[in-house]
Amino acid sequence: MNADRHRRRPAAQTLVPGFAVPRQEPVGNEFGSVFDMTNVRKVTSGVAVAAFAAAAAVAVTPATSYADPAGHQVTYTITTTGNLTGSVRYINSDPPSQAAFDANSSQYMNTVQTAFTAGQPLVYTTTLANPNQWAFVNASGGCHWPDCGSGATPELHCEIAVDGQVVVTQNATTGVTCSTRPW
Repeated sequence: MNADRHRRRPAAQTLVPGFAVPRQEPVGNEFGSVFDMTNVRKVTSGVAVAAFAAAAAVAVTPATSYADPAGHQVTYTITTTGNLTGSVRYINSDPPSQAAFDANSSQYMNTVQTAFTAGQPLVYTTTLANPNQWAFVNASGGCHWPDCGSGATPELHCEIAVDGQVVVTQNATTGVTCSTRPW
């Protein structure tokens, strides 16, 4: 390699008016280019920082759970250890939002007056796009004489299955609620 090629070119000299000392003005780098590697480094660093910031923003953004547009089969099952008369309430369609549900829950929820018979399950099915958000069933009932005359209080049991997998079960006496999220 030619050693002269890597030496810095001398700066052009101009006289500053009123002074006898010449002023140094750079004319380029050692290759005669007016661009300096400092500029290239600045641009490259800026692009790298922007790319890193974009990647970090994607990595920090929380994952979003999307509802399955085809829907999931949700099965609500209620059983009891005694004969009761009562009701079952369950969500049968996805509301667009909690506010929509709160404004008109009967639009998204069925209420069924029923007689519970010991050992005979009541089963209700529906399709929900987002069962993690909306699957909910509540059952309540009361005994009639002489079915509850011995002092034993029948127990209600609820269960929610999504696509065949049981996801929630609960037991209680006068009323029981199963839900895939806190209400």
